[in-house]
Amino acid sequence: MATVKKSKTKIIVPICIVLVIAIAAGAIFGVSKSNSGEEVSLYTISTEDIYESVSLTGDVSAGTVKEYKVATVATVKEVFVNVGDKVKKGDVLATFNAESLDGQISELSSSYNSALKGYNEAVKTQKTAKAKADALAAQIAATEKQIAKLTANALTTTTTKKKQTTTTTTQKATAPSVTQPSTTTTTTTASPTTTVAYPTSAIAMLVADTPTLPSMPDLSALSDALAELNKNLVQLTDDLNTLATMTEIISVTITEAIASGMFDSEVIADRVADAVYQAMRDGIIDSANLLVENDVAVNMIRTAVASIDFSAITSTVVNSNNVSLTAAQLQLAALQAQYTIYSVQADETIVNAQKTAVDASKKALDALRQQKKDMEEGWIAAFDGTITAVDIAAGVQTTALSTGIKLENLDSMAVTVSLSEYDLHKVRVGMPAKIKTAYGSYDGEVATIAPTATGGSSSSILDSVGSMAGISGLSSLTDTGAGVDCTVTVPETDENIIVGFDAQVEIETGEYLGVVVVPIESIKLEKTGSYVYLYNEEENTVTKTQIETGAVSNTAYQVKSGLKAGDKIVAAPAADYEEDTFSVKVVTK
Repeated sequence: MATVKKSKTKIIVPICIVLVIAIAAGAIFGVSKSNSGEEVSLYTISTEDIYESVSLTGDVSAGTVKEYKVATVATVKEVFVNVGDKVKKGDVLATFNAESLDGQISELSSSYNSALKGYNEAVKTQKTAKAKADALAAQIAATEKQIAKLTANALTTTTTKKKQTTTTTTQKATAPSVTQPSTTTTTTTASPTTTVAYPTSAIAMLVADTPTLPSMPDLSALSDALAELNKNLVQLTDDLNTLATMTEIISVTITEAIASGMFDSEVIADRVADAVYQAMRDGIIDSANLLVENDVAVNMIRTAVASIDFSAITSTVVNSNNVSLTAAQLQLAALQAQYTIYSVQADETIVNAQKTAVDASKKALDALRQQKKDMEEGWIAAFDGTITAVDIAAGVQTTALSTGIKLENLDSMAVTVSLSEYDLHKVRVGMPAKIKTAYGSYDGEVATIAPTATGGSSSSILDSVGSMAGISGLSSLTDTGAGVDCTVTVPETDENIIVGFDAQVEIETGEYLGVVVVPIESIKLEKTGSYVYLYNEEENTVTKTQIETGAVSNTAYQVKSGLKAGDKIVAAPAADYEEDTFSVKVVTK
């Protein structure tokens, strides 16, 4: 049999035809899809009611709790209750022997009386210092006027003397040429004094026109030295009256010494030491108020005074040519030094500090007295309830670490939840709430909101994410989220809500009736905000559009801006749209 060979050309041709048809079909299908656009289903915006709430998990506790604690050491006489006992308001829970508190009360009373005495003395000293400071201010003003007047008089005297000197000089210089005629008509020449008198007269006239002030002492350094010395006296006493007395004695002794012409620092220091020591012997300075022994205090004062270089400070006093003006300047320096000290003593800072000490002592004393009274009367049940803890026993001494007795009213409950930063601004005291346990549901109300937050710093991130998904309170589910404690009361309870267990709390934070809403699944959340894809029916396109949301329910957001009722949006936008505006094919799903 003859073998027939098939042509390869005949086989290739059909294959090529098939490929061409496939490519053409694909191209036609692609063009058709491009022309029709992305398939989307639409949602028509409408108005609805939104009931907003915050959902949280919290711990159940008794609605009313009172813990009886012993703040000090005492001996228990008798305990009348055990854990689990039900008691009525007014029942005695335990009694104590409170005699051991008498000593503590006596010590606190002594501290309070001492603080009160110090406060009264501080007030008295302040008033005295204020009066003296005012009087010194008046004396300073008067002395300054006196100095100004003496300065003016000294200036006038100096000017007058210079003018008189100028006139005399002029007369003596010009006399030969004016009043004595020459006796020789041909040979006599002008007297030599005539040629030198006029320059002398001119110089004198210039000097007379520019008078200078008399020599006056600058005693500002003395004023500063006295003030600094007086400030250092606080190392010797913390009693204001004693400080004021020493201040006055030292300042007066120093200024009197200088006024008498004594500028030797050692001599002045001796005078001051003698004056202070004499005041101690006479009882003018109360030695009991000194922080050191009398001799030590006197030596410290003498050393401080001797360290001041009075000769240098008052050097101009010696050279002053006006005794009255110098004395006035010296008096002003002393007055200014004393005024500085009394101004400090008149300040309210010391009085306020003493008042704080009095208040603290009084508060401690009152608390201990109340503690003793409570123990003598015994611990009394403040309300009907159940004893849930007993940590004391008859005949045993208590400590500050003892729990004591815990009374709880289990007929009413409370749930404590943690509000995140996001939820806090929504919740207010008095808002209704629903409490759910594994076996029951109860009505409640927000009772308290703590003023500060506790915990970490991740709450804002967690709750921002949660808010985008319509979930609140995510941070309360973690150990690191910061939160504000909020107490929700449950006035009517039963055996299905148990202290110590968890409960779900839903707080109704608001109702928004007839508002524009958008389904949660229609929103695309990004870092820059919330977006929807708004449908343009004329152009058969959708455009990415930003909206502002408000209240949120389990299924929808309130739309504050960006959409209106009747608008159509993509019901469930895909996550991979590449363009902000594109053509679409509307389908019904």
